[in-house]
Amino acid sequence: MNVPCRSNLFTKLSSSSSHQRTTRGVSPSVNVSAGCSGTNYTIPSSNSTHQYLSAKRCQSAQSSLSTSAADLRELTTTLQELNTHFKKNVKLLGEIKDNLVKVYEKQETRPADDNSGVHKLERVTVELRLVFLKLGEIDTLKEQFQAEAFIQARWYEPTLKGTDIDCFDANKFWNPLLFIDNSVGDIKNDVWHKVVYDGIDTPMIYEMRKVKGVFLENLELNDFPVDVQDLSITVSTTRTVNEVLLTADTHQLSAINTHAFIDQQEWRLHEHVETSTKLLSSPFTPSQNQHPAFSATCHAARRPGYFYWNVYFLIFFITVMAFATFSVTYNLPQNRLQLSFTLLLTAVTFKWVVVRCLPTISYLTTLDKYVLLSMVMLCVVCVWHAIIAVCPTDVAQHWDNVALITLGVIYTLFHVIFFLWMYFVIYRRRRIMKRKDKEYSKTRMERLNSFGHHAGDESDDYVGSAATTVVRKTIPSGKNLQRLSVASDETNRSNPLDKTHKILTNKHALEEHQHRASMRQSAGNKHSNAAQSNYTGQQILLTSGDIEAMTMKQFRIGSLGC
Repeated sequence: MNVPCRSNLFTKLSSSSSHQRTTRGVSPSVNVSAGCSGTNYTIPSSNSTHQYLSAKRCQSAQSSLSTSAADLRELTTTLQELNTHFKKNVKLLGEIKDNLVKVYEKQETRPADDNSGVHKLERVTVELRLVFLKLGEIDTLKEQFQAEAFIQARWYEPTLKGTDIDCFDANKFWNPLLFIDNSVGDIKNDVWHKVVYDGIDTPMIYEMRKVKGVFLENLELNDFPVDVQDLSITVSTTRTVNEVLLTADTHQLSAINTHAFIDQQEWRLHEHVETSTKLLSSPFTPSQNQHPAFSATCHAARRPGYFYWNVYFLIFFITVMAFATFSVTYNLPQNRLQLSFTLLLTAVTFKWVVVRCLPTISYLTTLDKYVLLSMVMLCVVCVWHAIIAVCPTDVAQHWDNVALITLGVIYTLFHVIFFLWMYFVIYRRRRIMKRKDKEYSKTRMERLNSFGHHAGDESDDYVGSAATTVVRKTIPSGKNLQRLSVASDETNRSNPLDKTHKILTNKHALEEHQHRASMRQSAGNKHSNAAQSNYTGQQILLTSGDIEAMTMKQFRIGSLGC
């Protein structure tokens, strides 16, 4: 057996590879025989090697394709979940955006001229009370009236709790920014504040103002001259309805001083005062930004006696005189017409004189209806005098008598119906006003009784200045509670309207009574020193009834001094 040497093997392999490079055909495999063992080794050719690699690659591609399909399904599921979460997040972000826009708009609607420099995100409830101190002339022609009023606003201020209220400065705290909405021109406006705090509840700020000026009012003249007019003072704020809620005072009713009325010869004031709230739209802000408003309305009933005697009675006489023209014989119609036309022109002239007392209105008043119906009667008489002139002579006298009786009956029925209508329709509102006066007096007495019943439960310590008054309420001990109530009742019975109290709440009466108050205070130092050993921190024993009494007293004194 011939065993080829290693060099010959390499020579054949090299020749075979060179032959493959020269020829582009398919080369057979090279058999190598091992001489020692008799084993043949077959070296694959390049073509078989390519087929083997292609099979391996196809198998790898199939496995990779199956893996890619599973990954694709997983990726699709993940993307769907991400899309769902994305939509939820977009919806949530939209809601957050809407809330931020609302907060931003709320911040933008706040006035820029807020002197307090303090804003609150929550809406603050402000309780209002108005007292008509004095009413001046009510101008029916211009539809306005003069008045002097006291306005009290109060609201809770939690930021005052735990602070030194003796150094209270109203400019550093939140303020409702109130103003008079229906005033004409500049009004006199004096403002001062006080704080009521008992050390336990939330402190309450009182803003009190005294206004004097001319106010507009749309007069309803349908029932003139038996009309009842509503005289209102409207208090509004530059803050929006989202910031402030204006309501009527829950402890004290709005009131009116019926004795200080200048125009009592023409009007009569009713004792009750009605309050209402409404929303106003500012012309300088968008329509959705509405501002709350509080209105206190008193009622003035016109005294109709002047118009009864000077208008109704005269028109009645002019109309009745038209029946006197029937005394002229029917064959002289020119004389009858001359007298009738004179009476008609007199009634027209008188009507124009009455119209000058009223504003230009597009509806008829009660007085207008009576005057016009009387003029209709005069016109009917004139028309009959013209008809009787062409009637036959034999029946003219009979028909003239029938016309006189018929017109007389019609005119009498007209007055009966008119008087019944005046009583049951026109005077009905006056009866309603009287009933409301009785209900108001009853309600006010009930509130005063309940207010005075709890007045002895706590005492007030006033620390006041000319512009601001701080009221610190301190609760007495159990043993001294009954003694404090008895002392407060004796103070109310002896001198409930002590003039020295004015220096504690009203800056207008401070200078006038300063000397007298200092003398009374020096005389009462001994009594106050003795009381300090029995009471827990009281300097001046004043009940809530004293506060109400001296408040009304000081405003009456201030109004008389104006």
